[in-house]
Amino acid sequence: MIKLLHLFKNYYLGISFIGIAAFVIQEIPYIVMPLIKPASNPIMNMSNEIKWIGTVQGIFGILSMILLMLIVRDDVKLIPKETTKEKIFLFLMILMILINFIGWILYYMGYQYGWLIIITQFAVVPLYYLFLGLWQRNYLLAGTAVPFFVIHTINGIMNFAVKR
Repeated sequence: MIKLLHLFKNYYLGISFIGIAAFVIQEIPYIVMPLIKPASNPIMNMSNEIKWIGTVQGIFGILSMILLMLIVRDDVKLIPKETTKEKIFLFLMILMILINFIGWILYYMGYQYGWLIIITQFAVVPLYYLFLGLWQRNYLLAGTAVPFFVIHTINGIMNFAVKR
């Protein structure tokens, strides 16, 4: 971690190497997508019929990513895992990204069912950010991940579960 500017209490504007790594890990399915070239790609072809939902989702998603990578705390070790709570949050964070990766594998294999997509691509990514924020005690990130989870999941439901 690199601390650049003190914001308040133990929070600094800086560079979180854990945050950058977590973001890159979460982006792996999108990075490999051009190599896989799925026959059907409903996620990349979806259209948000209610524009404000897409806008709000984008705001909280980008805010979560910024807070993930650019907010650091001086009272957190590089990899905190000393308390039971930290171990649980780390476990849940890893579980969320594993569910996401399994979902992408199934998606690339052609198993592109509504609720499977909603759970594995829409719901778990903000939860991944939430548990990472709680694990790293980045409560600003955790705070933005909650509305991101709600709106991102609603967007998934509207695109993949609600019949038009």
